[in-house]
Amino acid sequence: FDSVPGHHDNWRSSTLISFTFITSHAFKSVWSQCGRTRKGNMAYIRKRRKKWQVVIRKKGHPHIAKSFTSYSLATSWAQESEANIAKGLFADLSEANQTLLRDALQRYKDEVTAKKKGAKQESYKIDKLMRHRISNYSLARLTSNKIAKFRNELGLTAAPATVNKYLTLISVTINTAKNEWGIFLPSNPCEKLKRLPEPEVKDIRVSPEEEAQLLAHAARSKMHWLNAIIIVAIESGCRRSELFRLTKPDCDFLKCTAILRDTKNDTSRTIGLSPKAVAALKSLPPSIDGRFFPTQSEQFKFYWKQLKQWSGVDKNFHHLRHEWASRMFEKDWDISSVATQGGWKDWKVLRRYTAISGQYLAAKFRKQN
Repeated sequence: FDSVPGHHDNWRSSTLISFTFITSHAFKSVWSQCGRTRKGNMAYIRKRRKKWQVVIRKKGHPHIAKSFTSYSLATSWAQESEANIAKGLFADLSEANQTLLRDALQRYKDEVTAKKKGAKQESYKIDKLMRHRISNYSLARLTSNKIAKFRNELGLTAAPATVNKYLTLISVTINTAKNEWGIFLPSNPCEKLKRLPEPEVKDIRVSPEEEAQLLAHAARSKMHWLNAIIIVAIESGCRRSELFRLTKPDCDFLKCTAILRDTKNDTSRTIGLSPKAVAALKSLPPSIDGRFFPTQSEQFKFYWKQLKQWSGVDKNFHHLRHEWASRMFEKDWDISSVATQGGWKDWKVLRRYTAISGQYLAAKFRKQN
């Protein structure tokens, strides 16, 4: 056949004409069924990789493409989508289908968590979530049922408060994707999900005897200012991070005040210093960087754990802040004064820190009578 002159060219041209006629006829039939308008701005369907792909191009609306295994499904979806676009009700889940929860968590970690004070702690939780199989689901396929199974599974090994923190982290990531990243989702599957019931906060107090034990054994520590930071914490109610950043220029010993800069609430505040706190700060030698307590979190945790073993007092350093709040209320400080000194913005949070003793309440009745 190829040896005959001109036969090859005639065969190619005839084949091309036949293919052009067939494909054009097929596309015309498909377009007509999809409701193509005269302006040519509606949907059309094409065969691609053994699937039927719907492509919708409409002026003033992003281009949309979606594939189906059958032509009937493609046609019905195209007609429904066109009607919703015309009414302004079309929900484009294409980006939500392409975005995994793992990808959203990573982006949240890079853009939001990195700017927080507790970035290290929250990054640890995000990394743990990203290693769990629930992060393999896309945002569009993440349902309340899947998250409930994750909640129940995690609840077998973690405390209810910890589980709820992970659920909150997933929820805020989804809300950020919806509100700030422009990823459309009909709803947040975490909003309808019940949190695990958390036990009531225990009333923790540091007794005078326990305080004396801590101070006595703190003198043995290689961290020479450990005794002083206990006194300042229980006399001022400051957070550990605030004390770590406290410098001598920030203190006015004549007025017995100190400025705490860049606190947990992203604000600075001026606090009062008791005579005991002033004396403890004055007793400390100057440091290279000007801080009264030059250390970082992990190093301090080691020496505090050592102090707990020596003294036999099983209290965290943060419990000193709890004790200060309780003592101030027992000394008839009002809510506004305690909240201003301690840096609390919400009374509900402050309530968790206070544990008024029954003896104090009984004394109030006796005094009243």
